[in-house]
Amino acid sequence: MVSLIAAFDENRVIGKNNKLPWHIPEEMEKFKKITMGNVVIMGRKTFEGIGKPLAGRINMVITEDQNFHCEGIDVFHSVEKALKEALKLQREVFFIGGASIYRQVADLVDKLYISYIHGKYDGDSYFPEIKLEKFRIIKEENHDGFDYKEYIRKTPAV
Repeated sequence: MVSLIAAFDENRVIGKNNKLPWHIPEEMEKFKKITMGNVVIMGRKTFEGIGKPLAGRINMVITEDQNFHCEGIDVFHSVEKALKEALKLQREVFFIGGASIYRQVADLVDKLYISYIHGKYDGDSYFPEIKLEKFRIIKEENHDGFDYKEYIRKTPAV
């Protein structure tokens, strides 16, 4: 299963200076629980914003920088190469950001895990528009500070 997991505010803000502009522990715990034991693929800026590999997950970073290396992660230079390797691991694959990665994979994912953060935050990175009519909601939850929805693609991704 190829999935995308994201949190964004009412203006589609996902980050500021490679960090989340909000602090909602319950939402972070949900992210951890969902992705634990699986593969997470992210862009280099997202990885640098996190600052270290995410424990308990296989970490893959996509960058154009041919010299980028970091212990505990696998580095790839395209979404396609990272996804090809990730699928060999027979675990759920999660694209976790940032905006450029989300734009590149919007038509490749089968499942969306979205946290809709209440409020409007200052940011410099935004979640792209995704054609939600191609998905159906399979789970909905309301929490303090955010609403959560899971979507599954109605027909297989290309």
